[in-house]
Amino acid sequence: MSFILNNCMTISIIFVIILFVSIVFNNRIAALVISLVSVLFGLFLLLYSFRKISGFDALDIQIKGLLIIGEGLILLVVTSVFISIQEAKKKGL
Repeated sequence: MSFILNNCMTISIIFVIILFVSIVFNNRIAALVISLVSVLFGLFLLLYSFRKISGFDALDIQIKGLLIIGEGLILLVVTSVFISIQEAKKKGL
């Protein structure tokens, strides 16, 4: 568990890279799933820090969890906009 806590920002950056690769290859479902997994990962960090960790370490993990949740929500919006643009191009609008 310490590996995940020490490298949580790196893990979230890997989620972003995978998301953009899936967008490039037009894999819409994978892009949506990755953005939702990113939100769930941030929520996991937030809830884990409330339950198991105390002191300033908990505050650090809580802030990182909130940042990852925000990042996941932004990715979800970007993915949704990208999918909407693709559908509009397909319909010729």
